[in-house]
Amino acid sequence: DVPTGLTHAFGVDYVPDEHWNFGGSIEAGKLEDKNTGAETERQAIGLNAGYNFGAVVYSVALEYRIDDTQNSDATSSERKTWLMKNNLKYQVDSDWRFLAKANFSESESSQGDLFSGNFTEIVMGYGYRPIDNDRLNALFKYTYFYNVPFGDLSTTDPLTGQVVGASSPVDFIQKSHILSLDVIYDLTRRWSLGGKYAYRLGQLAQDRLNPDFFDSRASLYVLRADWHFTHRWDALIEARLLDLPDAQDQRSGALLGLYRHIGNNIKVGVGYNFTDFSDDLTDLDYDSQGVFINFVGKI
Repeated sequence: DVPTGLTHAFGVDYVPDEHWNFGGSIEAGKLEDKNTGAETERQAIGLNAGYNFGAVVYSVALEYRIDDTQNSDATSSERKTWLMKNNLKYQVDSDWRFLAKANFSESESSQGDLFSGNFTEIVMGYGYRPIDNDRLNALFKYTYFYNVPFGDLSTTDPLTGQVVGASSPVDFIQKSHILSLDVIYDLTRRWSLGGKYAYRLGQLAQDRLNPDFFDSRASLYVLRADWHFTHRWDALIEARLLDLPDAQDQRSGALLGLYRHIGNNIKVGVGYNFTDFSDDLTDLDYDSQGVFINFVGKI
């Protein structure tokens, strides 16, 4: 479970002209871990900026966070964390879009290197949506992912949002290169067919001090059908297969969803995942089965 509590936040935004925007925020509060009873006092400060001019849209955000934790056994610890997020969109021409993001995090614990962590995620993608044939949409994406999760029990990674701990599979050190291709085609005004293929060339290690990496390859296959049964509503069904050759394992199943369009570029949906895996190959925690709610943006 994720630690819960009450935080107070204050933020301000400044827009000097149509191309630039700036902002800042401060946060203070107390969180409690329901599993361990540990209480964490958090203080954070953040800065952000954005640029929008013609074909280029860029944003950057920085955050510095201090967490002071009092454990149930009267011991205490302090964690200092830096986070940085970058997002870039570039309209190459009327048919092609370039997308990129770069996220970084470095965390230092007073308990030593065993409890510190760092995170790097770099994503580059090309989106294809031909203006003369808007029935076809495609996205090709490359991801570099490196994660040394925190060593604390039941701690939430600030960038990945995953809960890490001694008994969690995401406690592995992970280095991955991931390629993926998403394609969807409108057969008629009401029916669309699509598919996704993703491949992970990854390595994992358990020992932080002397990491001995082993291979963790994966291939993901997804077939999907969308039914646009009204102007604003869609129904979705997916068939999924995850192949893990190094673990000599295969998993498969289905996913169902119902979505409502909000404007031209966003839709919100609810559904049920009958598999225990995610279509995000950086996610090593097989706990995705069940009801989900998500937001989808269109390029």
